[in-house]
Amino acid sequence: MIKMIISDLDGTLLSFDNKVHDDDINAIHAAIEHGIDFCLASGRKDLDIQAVAKIIGGSKFHRISQNGAFVFSSDDLELHRTSFEPAMALKLYERIIGEDVITILSTMDKEYVEVKDEVIRKIEERLFSPIEEEKELKAKIGKSIHTSKIIINGAENTIRQLQKKLIDTFPNELDTFISESKILDVLPKNISKGNAIKILMENVGLSPDEIACIGDSYNDIPMFQLTKNSFAMSSAHPDVKKEANFVVETVAEAIEQILKYV
Repeated sequence: MIKMIISDLDGTLLSFDNKVHDDDINAIHAAIEHGIDFCLASGRKDLDIQAVAKIIGGSKFHRISQNGAFVFSSDDLELHRTSFEPAMALKLYERIIGEDVITILSTMDKEYVEVKDEVIRKIEERLFSPIEEEKELKAKIGKSIHTSKIIINGAENTIRQLQKKLIDTFPNELDTFISESKILDVLPKNISKGNAIKILMENVGLSPDEIACIGDSYNDIPMFQLTKNSFAMSSAHPDVKKEANFVVETVAEAIEQILKYV
């Protein structure tokens, strides 16, 4: 019996213009009425996840932010947090800024760039809070800015090549995920949605057979690998869809299938 549903946001529950479809909201409420817990899991920071939770309304949600760097229970208990060691964050930043990409440093509740231009303002349109301009960003890494994730925006081929370079150079210090076709997330080692869900399952006393996961991107694969109750969006890349046991058009469709067996 499914006792918790975990849903990704962007491309799954959340549209490109930061909206949640009414059918999905109604389905989530129906699941909660059947006694099923709900968790929102995203590469976004926790403030964004809380904003989406308010859009859905009606309940409190477990939250997994920044692909698992932070985990919060539905009663706001912090279960896990991870950031890069200061020296490692600085080394990575120095390595990445020489590439033809946009580099954004993320902490638990803020995102930073050295220079805020029109490209950054365009990226901001998809966020629920502004990106901070910090001209002394490099000097503040590990001091006032504690980096939990590095977000790299660029051409698809460029970020895939950079992903390989980073993995080859720092195999024991980081993990990387393509969260969208032009976005690469760089995280401390062993950070993933899958490991975050394990922490959450232990806290609430659930087994993998009692959860269901819904997602659409490479950073969702670790949670697909946890349970047979895995749903990929039909819009996902074929390499993502093959890791899930079911393919659906919407979150509402996945929940409808889940409720048939409750």
